[in-house]
Amino acid sequence: MLITKELYESPMKERNEERFHIDHTSCVCCNKPTKEEFYVHMTTDWVAVESHIQEEDLKKYNKQSQGLFPIGSSCAKKMGKNFIIHA
Repeated sequence: MLITKELYESPMKERNEERFHIDHTSCVCCNKPTKEEFYVHMTTDWVAVESHIQEEDLKKYNKQSQGLFPIGSSCAKKMGKNFIIHA
């Protein structure tokens, strides 16, 4: 069974984008800089999948991977530990 979850989006995301100027290390949820310790695996439908799901597993459910995106520790807590990949 494929378990997915809508990505948490911080109400401060836009403000943080202006403040921190996002790049490849910015948190996908709030746009703050990260230490790149935690990641979330997203599908092309832009939903998060549980951390143990591999790209091959997604094919069984007719889904495709969008890849891993950095997520800050505060936002990771809001997503839940089952969706967080530790670097």
